[in-house]
Amino acid sequence: MLRKKIKRAATNNETVSKTSSDPKIKLIKQSLKSSIQATDITSPFFEPTQFWQKIYDIECRLSAELKAISFVSSTISAVYNPIEYASDLHCAYMKKYLNESKPVLFIGMNPGPFGMAQTGVPFGHVPSVRDWMKLSGSVKKPDTELAVRPVNGLLCDKSEQSGQRFWGLMQELCGDADNFFHNCFVYNLCPLAFFHASGKNITPAEIKPADKKKLLQQICSKYLKEAIDVFSPELIISVGRYVEDRINELYKSNEIHNRIEHKCIAHPSPRALNNTNWNEKAKQWLVDNDVMKYMKTA
Repeated sequence: MLRKKIKRAATNNETVSKTSSDPKIKLIKQSLKSSIQATDITSPFFEPTQFWQKIYDIECRLSAELKAISFVSSTISAVYNPIEYASDLHCAYMKKYLNESKPVLFIGMNPGPFGMAQTGVPFGHVPSVRDWMKLSGSVKKPDTELAVRPVNGLLCDKSEQSGQRFWGLMQELCGDADNFFHNCFVYNLCPLAFFHASGKNITPAEIKPADKKKLLQQICSKYLKEAIDVFSPELIISVGRYVEDRINELYKSNEIHNRIEHKCIAHPSPRALNNTNWNEKAKQWLVDNDVMKYMKTA
């Protein structure tokens, strides 16, 4: 009996050896390996491997959960999600500038009509994205596009004032985009842009009814907590009071580790009260709050 088992094992090993050296089997293995590498990173069967993909996976799950909510109402006629229709350009931003955890994480509120809604990049003023960050990529159309709020991607000729101010300041301070992104990254709390039929931009803080606004906040905060765990920054900088409030709620419920410092810089939007001369005020804020040490220059 023992001799039979030994003989059978030897035969099996010989078969495996011959099979492994078979050119057809090698070709199949190579094809399978290529298929796995090309598999969409959101597939439940494959774990994201690169740092940026871990964050993008969180964004995709956040977008999927928000998509199940109907925000359309008497005040909201269209909801744009650039994480979906501008994924090509959005992922180019992530892939180029989010190869690892950064000490400083700026967190904005949600896409602006001529910024991230066009480019998939937070505060994504087109010239900043195209010429300073040197990003390129295709941008499709949102599920429901308003004629008064067309999406033209990098061909958009309208200026996103918040993005022009924000990225303009970072360019002034750091020179090359690589210098800014060496220690910093910019992320958004909410991936959705909301518009009235007239084209008026509706911020998350302005959403009605109240229960929809609360649900939006809960879902976004849940995934923001998960993203912060992955980002693991030394310092979180909320851009504007709305984001500051959401971050503070996470601190109060012990969802963010108290080792992570938190500060708030004024939002660059011209809609914000007393927001004239934002550039000079922001530069002084960065100095006063000891953030300039992270601003790498050439």
